[in-house]
Amino acid sequence: MASPEKVASPVDDNTVGKVHQPDAEEGYTADIKETIHNVDHDDAADLFAGTEDVFESTAKEATWVRWKLDLILLSMMTISYIVSFIDKVALSEASIFGIRTDDNLGGQDYSWVNSIFYFGYLFAQYPSSILMQKLPIGKYFGAMTLLWGVVTTCMAATNSFATLATCRFFLGAFETCLSPILTVLVGQYWTRKEQPLRASIWWAGGGIGSFIADGITYGVSGSSFSGSKYAVWQIIFLIFGPLTIGWGIFLFFCLPTSPMTAWFLTKRERKIAVMRVIDNHTGIENRRYKLYQVKEALKDPQAWMLCSIAFLQCIPGGGLTSFDKIVLTGLGYSDRQATLMSFPEDAIQLCSVVVAGIFAQLVPNSRCALMIVANTIVLIGAVLVDTLPESHRLSRLGAFYILLVNTIPYIMCMSLVSSNIGGFTKKSTCGVMLFMSYSVGQIIAPHFFLASQSPSYPTGFRAFYVCVALMIAIEFGMIAYYYLQNRKRDHNAISAPVAATDTIAYDFLDLTDREHAGFRYVF
Repeated sequence: MASPEKVASPVDDNTVGKVHQPDAEEGYTADIKETIHNVDHDDAADLFAGTEDVFESTAKEATWVRWKLDLILLSMMTISYIVSFIDKVALSEASIFGIRTDDNLGGQDYSWVNSIFYFGYLFAQYPSSILMQKLPIGKYFGAMTLLWGVVTTCMAATNSFATLATCRFFLGAFETCLSPILTVLVGQYWTRKEQPLRASIWWAGGGIGSFIADGITYGVSGSSFSGSKYAVWQIIFLIFGPLTIGWGIFLFFCLPTSPMTAWFLTKRERKIAVMRVIDNHTGIENRRYKLYQVKEALKDPQAWMLCSIAFLQCIPGGGLTSFDKIVLTGLGYSDRQATLMSFPEDAIQLCSVVVAGIFAQLVPNSRCALMIVANTIVLIGAVLVDTLPESHRLSRLGAFYILLVNTIPYIMCMSLVSSNIGGFTKKSTCGVMLFMSYSVGQIIAPHFFLASQSPSYPTGFRAFYVCVALMIAIEFGMIAYYYLQNRKRDHNAISAPVAATDTIAYDFLDLTDREHAGFRYVF
């Protein structure tokens, strides 16, 4: 395949041994040497084949492309996460409106029903990662969304632990593609500086989804539905499921596979979109499976640190997702009041992730620090919920609310995978490792909430602060690791500087972060 002789990208005259990171305010001009010709280069290079010697764009054009991506693609990603979160928390909504009685859930059955979702998640993780590389992402994602909508609808017909557990297993299997696909899309379309905010925005769909789920549940639990032949918990699934089915059909036809096929960009805008992110080292559309990158991912310390944080974060995260409504009833609120009292926690979750995303974009190398701050807040909240006497109901409620900042560490983990892992196969492998750790954590989390301790669950909250303390220690370790790696690379760059044009050419070669001499880690 022919590749371009010259393609645009800005180069900083002061940069030694690394590629200059373009901002939207800059133009795009550069010279990429013929060394990528007939090499296993990123397919994005073919977009420029046959073009003029120098491709140039203005700052205004670059800004316009970014706005298009934010308004169209990012909106689609956020809505996708909203519908997935609504379907995932539907069981928590139904838990206080009769599903545990009607489906004969006794003992730890409710905990197992929550865990089984993530057995499906684990079961389908590897096949999903392969299909992501073999199939057009838009078609695959749309089909999976439609299928999990069908499963959500079917949950209204469950009448036993076995039928409910089966539905939850398949719901997890179909939803397993969600976070990996959204993480890959962030790396394909946005610069490393822009990624934390965009990851936070689509993840904020969880808070928005909670608002929507709580609002719908509160509405259908009112007196106007008291004469329905369906129970409140069944109505919840019959509303949420069809909404997801409709969105899946939309994604199937409208979600692009890559910047090179984005229907909302002109051919020129697609080139600009590619040039914006060539320094991400992601392999924009290089879907060749490379075994050596898998081995490198398995030997990379940062991958295992990120996996550890993802696992530990799921203990508080999974517990809150599954049991928050029950805990609220334990604070003295009725079933319907518990739904209403969930709105403040939804607001905290939504605002915290957006504020963290904005801060991470404005302040360089602040992601690990944000993780530490968020986990410190969760640690304080968990200790207060566990130790305050029951007579201090409002104080315990406030402490419970601040636990909802717990989503920040996981968002920052995903943004670090997008920014710090180079090579498409290595990034995909690290994504699978991260989400497998996430799944195992979510499987374990509900079992710290013992049925005999309902609705206060002291063991669950003690598990919270043990896991959070471990996360803080690991996050300090990550800061040290990234700092030392960057200092070593800076030293090597002084000893053996790499020409700027060579480092730009490397961006099309699908190299890993360890192979690329100009790569610098963000933290």
